[in-house]
Amino acid sequence: MVKNCHHNVIHQLSETLDSLWRIEMYIKDAQNENCQDGVIFWQNYKKTLENQVEMLKKQLIKIVKEEEF
Repeated sequence: MVKNCHHNVIHQLSETLDSLWRIEMYIKDAQNENCQDGVIFWQNYKKTLENQVEMLKKQLIKIVKEEEF
């Protein structure tokens, strides 16, 4: 059985990846509507999600390497 603390990392990674995918649509919408401020906002927000994905991936790798998973 997977520990809750490990499940939580996997679940959050999935949620964050879904959000990252959705942000791509938001950027395209802003571009299609010539909303430059929106494009910049969503691109910056995307960077924060990319950082979160990297943190979560590192944590998951650590869990697997330590054979806690």
